[in-house]
Amino acid sequence: MNLLFHIRQKGKIALLLLAVILLEIFCSHTYTNNIIQMGNSFSEVYSDRLIAQDYIYKLSGILHKRKYSLAHHPISDNEIHALFSDYGLRISLLLNKYEKTKLTDDENILFHGFKNNILLMLNLEQKYIASNNKDVKNNLLKQQYKLLNLSIEQLDKLSAIQLARGKKLNEASQKIVSFSALLNQFDWALVIIIGLTIQALIFASRSSIAKHPQNQYLN
Repeated sequence: MNLLFHIRQKGKIALLLLAVILLEIFCSHTYTNNIIQMGNSFSEVYSDRLIAQDYIYKLSGILHKRKYSLAHHPISDNEIHALFSDYGLRISLLLNKYEKTKLTDDENILFHGFKNNILLMLNLEQKYIASNNKDVKNNLLKQQYKLLNLSIEQLDKLSAIQLARGKKLNEASQKIVSFSALLNQFDWALVIIIGLTIQALIFASRSSIAKHPQNQYLN
């Protein structure tokens, strides 16, 4: 019976040690996944949100300047040509950069609508430059002015999407941090409990040995 008791005690200790090992493996795997998720979130915040917001800011600045120049300054054809040529190139570069960022579904739909309006506006500019008819030119400027207003509204909506997505990423990161902290506390609590249990089993085993001393007359 004493031998059977010791075997059971050792078996319990072995199972508890195995539980500790499995717990550490699970926690290590979870921590690694959390770190990867946090890294992805920070990467998206920087690469696809902050930089994209900078593109939106620059695009908005260009469109507002175009709108102001066309609406408040009676400028010559040469000045308009120079304005179209300079701003058109800058807008095209920013569109290409923005399109390379990670877009949500709603953002993708809105951006392509914005891009189509910009391309149409650039096409109207080329028609304006190629035309010699004053009435046609005035009509083209009016169409472009409408497209400018629409494009600026679309940029405001894109900016709102950036803020909303950034907020979601921040909330997700906070949840990951909170879960990791909770898991760490749970991990330590279980390790302490298992450690105390193993100690108790060892003491119980030693006590059992002390209660059954070897008979000195057997020799």
